[in-house]
Formats: sequence, structure tokens, C-alpha cells
Amino acid sequence: MKIKALVSFSGAFSMYRDEERECSDKVILQDLLQAGYVEEVKMEKPKKDVKPVEGKRDNSK
Repeated sequence: MKIKALVSFSGAFSMYRDEERECSDKVILQDLLQAGYVEEVKMEKPKKDVKPVEGKRDNSK
């Protein structure tokens, strides 16, 4: 899970304030969330590249 540090902390897992990092250790993650040291970073859906719609060409001349 990707998390963001709300405060700086150090120990088995260390982060500074506003740092974003991936954490896969569920025990450490649960402890940090309960202590209010981190919050989950919501992953935004990637935006698709939207191509402009081309008008129809009239080649009947």
C-alpha cells in the first residue's frame, strides 16, 4: 500500500513528513495507521489520452 507520512518518525520503518512510500509489511502498516503517523495515498485512475475528433472529409468532388 502506498502511504504518506503525516509526521516524521524512525524505527524499523522510518519516514519524514510528507514523504510517500510503498509499505508491504501489514503489521508495521497497521501500527502506523493506528498511531496516526501515516495515511493511505489514494491512487488516481490514469487518464486516457483523448484524441480530437477529426471531421469527415468530403472527397466526392
